[in-house]
Amino acid sequence: MPEKRDIWIRMKAILRSARQIVNTELEPLDLTGAEGDILFHLISESDEISQEALADRLDIGKAAISRTVGSLENKGYIHRRRLPEDSRVYRVKLTPKARKIVEQIDRAYKTAYDTALTGIDESEFIRFDRFLGVVHRNLDEWESKQCRNSDQ
Repeated sequence: MPEKRDIWIRMKAILRSARQIVNTELEPLDLTGAEGDILFHLISESDEISQEALADRLDIGKAAISRTVGSLENKGYIHRRRLPEDSRVYRVKLTPKARKIVEQIDRAYKTAYDTALTGIDESEFIRFDRFLGVVHRNLDEWESKQCRNSDQ
């Protein structure tokens, strides 16, 4: 049986390898992996999203999200605007230029998924997804408990 810490190390290696695939696939578009992650997430949104909500969903700090969104804005892929009722809040959305490369961005992430899942049949994938759901829930519950304890 593998050691628990070996599984953690393997999970980190999997994420590193997947990021490398995405970075390589996005390079022809002059996009970094962090920029691709933001665009990939915005593609699934139907409208604008606050920069803060985007940072929360991607687990990125405020400074990092601000820099990366700024870079995407400079490249013409994102439009960012302040809310009139609260000038501290930015809303971001894709531009028509970004919408033109949606298929290429999707393909970059699909390459990572397909590569990672090579040799895994559907029933194994379903069990794997269920397993990851349990792990995620466990970690979220621990995090929620820590937040509640720090509020007291």
